[in-house]
Amino acid sequence: MLDPLEVHLLDFPNIVIKGSELQLPFQACFKISKFEDRILKATEPQMLLFNLYDDWIKSISSYTCFSRLILILRSLHVNNDRTKIILKPDKNVKTQPHHIWPTLSDEEWVKVEVELRNLILADYAKKNSINVASLTQSEVKDIILGMEITPPSQAQQQAEEIDKAKKEATQISSQTVKTTNIHGQQMVTVVTTPYEQEKYSSKNDWRLRAINASNLHMRTNHLYTNTEDLSSTAFTYVVPKNVLKKFIEISDLRMQVCGIMYGVTPSENNIVKEVRCIVLVPQLGTHQSYTIPKQLPEDDSLKDLEPLGIIHTQPAETNQLTPYDAIMQAKLIMSGKNFDAESSICLTCSFVTGSCFLTAYRLTSEGLEWGKENHEATSEVKGYLPSMYEKVTMILSDKFLGYFMVPEGGVWNYNFMGINFSESIKYGLVMDHPHDYYHEAHRPSHFLDFALQEDENETDAPDREDLFN
Repeated sequence: MLDPLEVHLLDFPNIVIKGSELQLPFQACFKISKFEDRILKATEPQMLLFNLYDDWIKSISSYTCFSRLILILRSLHVNNDRTKIILKPDKNVKTQPHHIWPTLSDEEWVKVEVELRNLILADYAKKNSINVASLTQSEVKDIILGMEITPPSQAQQQAEEIDKAKKEATQISSQTVKTTNIHGQQMVTVVTTPYEQEKYSSKNDWRLRAINASNLHMRTNHLYTNTEDLSSTAFTYVVPKNVLKKFIEISDLRMQVCGIMYGVTPSENNIVKEVRCIVLVPQLGTHQSYTIPKQLPEDDSLKDLEPLGIIHTQPAETNQLTPYDAIMQAKLIMSGKNFDAESSICLTCSFVTGSCFLTAYRLTSEGLEWGKENHEATSEVKGYLPSMYEKVTMILSDKFLGYFMVPEGGVWNYNFMGINFSESIKYGLVMDHPHDYYHEAHRPSHFLDFALQEDENETDAPDREDLFN
């Protein structure tokens, strides 16, 4: 293809052909009906010149023309049939005999470009199991232009870190150490191993996570809800923004935090459930699960509200209701505390890059039966299928406010004092602002350590008499 093009450009010395790292989808041109007909009907080699911009250059810049062309060709490469439907949605759209693309106004082209962009990004997100909302503008541009973008593999990164640590460990470096023997004599020795030289340090990275958690309030400016594959027969859930933002701000980026939702059904619309209260019960969380007491919330202020299920955070978007969440939902429904299988949901708040992604799930009758059969399972469970849950519609609103209820004393996070937590723990509830994850009430042992260190550093000095008083 380049040879005849170079011969043709001999008359144009100012034009130079260069290679590019971009995988521009020009091969998609052969999927255009007009070109296909020409190729099939050809009886001899011919050189034909086509203007891929049609008459766009009359109303838009050359940069916009190129961008529009790349969008169309990339879409043809991704999904040929869908692209042709987007370009020509009905019979009223005509194509001029001397044109390649349909004749559309500038406003119609803008709408077409948006649909083509969404088609390309949806295909990329599906292939790589990522969320489109988490892509940056530069990544979107690279995907459309064809740059190689490899989503980072967490397992691969961990393997590289382990290999790096092993290499560092195998490197022998000598070190001069000055020590004192039992006779008080100083000795200078050269050692090649860190035996008895390393100081003990805990592997717990809570300090770093506490610093990162202080920026969680910034993520509340970028909240996204799932709008794909929603059930049309389930209830619609309305969540007040004030409690959702507060729930995110008091959480942790890695460890899961959960709350139990309570709400009401508006008298004017019985297919809507409005969340009014989130109860933070005593809990112990990991990056994959959360443990709550067997005693469910009981308080006079909750009598007029109906339980609506669980809300919890998670460090990454899973695109499904996990088996653990399904078992927890089944346990709530089996508890006999007015949890209804039709209205109880699990609302997940996933921390993706710089934002939060919200998805609401409801167990189907098949999933409920599976959860009941496996409610005592502690190891890996089998037989869990995507048909056992469905996604439901969720709306964020600031037209009404919600509130929190916390255990008496305010302590709900037992991650730093797990020895005090058990599933049989008893607690009362009060209406209050919840402490954040790293509040001093949740980690008294840390502050005791700080106090002990300060006492060790202090030296007892003799009292001096004040002769001037």
